[in-house]
Amino acid sequence: MDDVKNKIGVIILGVILLIFIFGGYFLKNYMVNGMGDKTKDNTNKVIEDIRINKEKDYIYFDNAKELIDDIYEQDVIINVKGFESVNSSLHDELVALRNDTVTVNDASTNNDTVCENDLAKFSYRDYQNTEFGDYASVVIKTYSYTCPDKNLPKTLKSININKKTGKEVTNEELLESFNISEDTIIESIKKRLNDTQVLDEDVQVIDIDSTIESIKNGAYDVEKALSVSKNGKLMINFIVKSNKINYNDYIEIN
Repeated sequence: MDDVKNKIGVIILGVILLIFIFGGYFLKNYMVNGMGDKTKDNTNKVIEDIRINKEKDYIYFDNAKELIDDIYEQDVIINVKGFESVNSSLHDELVALRNDTVTVNDASTNNDTVCENDLAKFSYRDYQNTEFGDYASVVIKTYSYTCPDKNLPKTLKSININKKTGKEVTNEELLESFNISEDTIIESIKKRLNDTQVLDEDVQVIDIDSTIESIKNGAYDVEKALSVSKNGKLMINFIVKSNKINYNDYIEIN
């Protein structure tokens, strides 16, 4: 009887050992290794760098030339594969702006007016570039300058890039991604204009109705421009109509 019990005990011990052996093998090969593969996939996944020049940002500037104090002519470069033709077009547009240049000798200016570098009038571009998450954005603002110190906004346009796909993000895609409607944008701009309204001898300086009408009916990349802010919010640039001088403004849409 004792021999039978001993044999049963040996068998049970053997079964337990086999369970531990096969269980350990299963744990090592299916769980530990499996988790290791997932970690490897998540941490070692190679994401293609779509930049042309790896030492530069996704959007950078080149060939800067100072026209007058704090106003420059410079090329904006979209440093992404596939945007070479866009960069060429942007450069051609910049060159075309030079046709608006009028020197003091060619202009009817007040003799007492001193114009820096003898520039009486010219057009130029200013830029507002941001990066957040998968987005790289640049807003291109075109101005007309008249000596001595009059800056008038002419047009607005933007370029938004998805850094993962290397594709341009359209305005429609931005609105959909941020789940924001045109009505929400208009209401946000109205609030901004009312909050910044200025009175000059009891006369409202900002023409809110005209500004809103222009934004509603104006085309994107002419009167207004969408981009992604450095805070990761949808941002709109727009031209404010005023009874003194028009100017550019922008807000983040919540």
